[in-house]
Amino acid sequence: MGKELQQVALNLFSEGTQIVGDIIATNDIRIDGSIKGNIKTSGRVVIGPTAKIEGNIESPGVDLIGLMQGNITSSGLVSLREKSMFLGNIDTAKVSIEAGAIFNGECHIAKEQGKAKNNA
Repeated sequence: MGKELQQVALNLFSEGTQIVGDIIATNDIRIDGSIKGNIKTSGRVVIGPTAKIEGNIESPGVDLIGLMQGNITSSGLVSLREKSMFLGNIDTAKVSIEAGAIFNGECHIAKEQGKAKNNA
């Protein structure tokens, strides 16, 4: 037969979706709704412009465009986009904060996630 297409799994929580509770996933997650709970994934997390998150995120990569209150722990890149609002602490290997983003908290950066607090 021909080439097999590899499917990319994405967990999508669309605008208007409201979740109360923790989310554990192995794939990427995109959130455009509201979540009150913690998110843990081995994939990337995208928090869309209409998203409101109250809880902590543990992920290799986080791209924040919406609103989040909680803490982020990441082994990769955390990006706070231009219109994002983040209230909490970041523990990551890399961070990018665009002009216009609102960030109120602390940021600990280390090559290996989790080492920043130990070296501070």
